[in-house]
Amino acid sequence: MRRAGTPLFRACSVVLGAVAIVTLAACGQSDSQAERGGDAAQDVIRIGFSMDSLVVERWQRDRDAFLDEARINGVEVILRTANERLEVQREQLLELGQSEIDVLVVVPNHAEELSETVESIRDRGVPVLAYDRLVRNTPIDAYISFDNQGIGSMMAEAVLSELESREEEESTVLVINGALNDYNSILINRGIVTSLTPRIDSGRVEMLDSLWLQTWRNEEAREAIEDAFDRFGSISGVIAANDLIADAVVRSAAARGIAGELLVSGMDGNLAAVQRVAEGTQLMTIYKPVEDLARRAVHAAIELAETGTVETDEAIHNGRVEVPFIRLAPVMVSRESILDTVIADGFHSYDDVFRNVPETRRPPR
Repeated sequence: MRRAGTPLFRACSVVLGAVAIVTLAACGQSDSQAERGGDAAQDVIRIGFSMDSLVVERWQRDRDAFLDEARINGVEVILRTANERLEVQREQLLELGQSEIDVLVVVPNHAEELSETVESIRDRGVPVLAYDRLVRNTPIDAYISFDNQGIGSMMAEAVLSELESREEEESTVLVINGALNDYNSILINRGIVTSLTPRIDSGRVEMLDSLWLQTWRNEEAREAIEDAFDRFGSISGVIAANDLIADAVVRSAAARGIAGELLVSGMDGNLAAVQRVAEGTQLMTIYKPVEDLARRAVHAAIELAETGTVETDEAIHNGRVEVPFIRLAPVMVSRESILDTVIADGFHSYDDVFRNVPETRRPPR
């Protein structure tokens, strides 16, 4: 699939603004390298990496880990970031498709609205890897993500188990799902429903509502939780689909004097969320080791560029085809497991996590 005769100087190019070309071949050759000619000036695999946004802390980590791993493996990355704008990402994808990339890695803003654009790129002979978010209803070559349905179950089980330990006469739960344009939200909700249903059927838990957001935005989540408090008054637990939503819920709870009493889940393992877990205002978060995700995505992209396929034992139906699925395991972080998870992995530091926790309440290092 690789084009012949790609000039080496392309590997030293720099692009300013929202566009970045990250080069991973040597920008200068020694005299001996120049004399060897073809042996030294080998073609470099070009990965087009289209990201929806960098608003959430974890996406910045994904980007950095992806670029670092690409550099280590001597491949070039052309990075585009759409700042959560669908049409901007569509235009960037079309530009990437015409830039002689060998493989496209995409974090889609919308699971379905970009399907036609992605298909047009694939029709040019460019294999496509969906990164953490599935592209729906079009043939793609691979998908790499975490067990999103499992994440939903883990969040729900954490809240429900804590409610059951309190032995309250009546427990009420509110679900605030993620963005409708992200298919991960659907999968996470399936896991939540799987855990909730038997408790609801047995009468142990009352589900007040299951709300859906249009975007993964703190402002929209804040409006949703404020409206829920106005409608229902008392809420025992909120299964929040990520840490931005959890942040809005905890702030609203704090304004009502019930922060820590209201059980709140989350996902992404953002520093602010892990701090809330350490402080006791958020029950738990899901840590997704994004460095591992990014590393494996780079290797899958290289494999696609070289062979057109990836080796994996699983598949997921995207509404049109069975897509090879590289599934990674998420990790639950509670106050008891912070040291053994995000801190042990170096994802966050002890001092940062426990910054707002009195020395007497901190666990030993």
